[in-house]
Amino acid sequence: MFRIKEFRRQCGMTQSQLAKDVGISREYLSAVENGHKYPSIDLLIRISQILDTSVKDLIEDKLA
Repeated sequence: MFRIKEFRRQCGMTQSQLAKDVGISREYLSAVENGHKYPSIDLLIRISQILDTSVKDLIEDKLA
C-alpha cells in the first residue's frame, strides 16, 4: 500500500519516533504501514515532511 516503512527505515527512525513526531500512536502507524488503516492526506503530508520525501513517493506504485 504505502512505502512509509521503507522511507522510515532509510531515515533510521523507529515507529515510535515517527509516530511521536507526527502526533499519532505507534499502534496506528503500525496499522498504516501494514495496510490495515488508511491515513488522511494531512497525515501523509506530515509524514512526508518528516521523512524528507513527497507524498507521491510514499504511495506505492502498483505498476512497478
